[in-house]
Amino acid sequence: MADVTIDLMDADSIEATETVDATDERLIALSDRGFLAEVLGFETKEIAKTAKGTQVHTLSGLDLIDFTAGIAVHACGHGAEEIVEAVTRQAARIMHTSDVMLHAPQLQLGAALTELAECILPGSPWQTLLLNSGSESIDAAAKLALKATGRSKIIAFEGAFHGRTLFASALSRSKSLHWNAYEAFLAPLRANILHAPAPRCSGCELSRDICCANGLEALLDAHNDEIAAVFFEPVQGEGGYYPMSPTAARRIREITRERGILLIADEIQSGIGRTGKWFAFQHLGIDPDIIVFGKAVGGGLPLAGILARKDLMEKWTPGEHGTTFGGNPLACAAGFAAIKIIERDGLIENALQMGARIREKLSPLIGSHGVADVRGRGLMMAIELRDSAENPDYARCESVKLKCREKGLLLLTCGAKTGNPRTDSANIRIIPPLNVTLETMDNA
Repeated sequence: MADVTIDLMDADSIEATETVDATDERLIALSDRGFLAEVLGFETKEIAKTAKGTQVHTLSGLDLIDFTAGIAVHACGHGAEEIVEAVTRQAARIMHTSDVMLHAPQLQLGAALTELAECILPGSPWQTLLLNSGSESIDAAAKLALKATGRSKIIAFEGAFHGRTLFASALSRSKSLHWNAYEAFLAPLRANILHAPAPRCSGCELSRDICCANGLEALLDAHNDEIAAVFFEPVQGEGGYYPMSPTAARRIREITRERGILLIADEIQSGIGRTGKWFAFQHLGIDPDIIVFGKAVGGGLPLAGILARKDLMEKWTPGEHGTTFGGNPLACAAGFAAIKIIERDGLIENALQMGARIREKLSPLIGSHGVADVRGRGLMMAIELRDSAENPDYARCESVKLKCREKGLLLLTCGAKTGNPRTDSANIRIIPPLNVTLETMDNA
């Protein structure tokens, strides 16, 4: 076999210059050649060069205010010095152990998250399981629920998004694109996954109190003792940034507790301060049995996991679940630094204040320019757009997003797209870093 020659570009040659240089041109050429699979659906063709705080500088020379935060990952902004320093220090010590042995950042972050859960939900002790991604953690939470209860079925809600692994795709109901091609394979799995009505409490067209909870109870009546767990998002994410009402949430908690069903809070996008609380379920006055977390917990590096009470975690036999890279030393070091910054600098309170500013500025637009609603919690906010026929205006959302980008503001959209008028919506989402300043907010 002939030797293979790969043209490797020295990373040190990628300078943080203000102009497009020869190295930049080579990177742009590599992008144009399409080496990376398009299935991820990259938002832009831009190549990020440097980023600091809320600012991203691209190879093509754009300076953008980033109100995506890497999809709610950069709670402390891009390039937070303490996080960079923590990762640099840890890289010089040890970069990987897998489950062969423990390491300091894993113990520090695990303790911080466990103590946080025990502070919010006192009583019997909690434990933390550190993994790689949100979708993987959803799978782990489901496995734990099935093992702990000995039951076979799981319930989620219409409009939900829990990830894109095969199981998480079957659990999700926000975009048919995520599951249509795999429906033949997923059908047997779906026999054990049920969906309750979407928790659209702010604009429920049925005009009934807690119809989502009533729909859930009807499912439970039909399937009696088969249900192991109910997954819910305290704020539905990809489905359109719909906060669940405390009334509905408390009824759902009451129903599940009465029947011995585990309640699993998906806090992957809404957790770690995003909504103005450490976890969004705190707004609802309920106590989930399992908390799934991700995104912001890694301080910009891949990290996620689950929290559950120790007696529940101990239903697992050691080795029954596992991970090669979960709780990686670098990610844990970054995550522990991020948690400390969020706590010390009052970023949760800032999320509340800046979220209120968004409402103040944008709520007067409701009823004009196609704006149907401005909703969310903290810095997890959405602007819903509908056309003159009251249908979700996906095209206008895309147009607004692109026009904002042209003017220097990076945004994302969200909203269910399944063909179900009770679930579907088109929204611009606003998820800047939690330390965004009032000046930056007003400039955006």
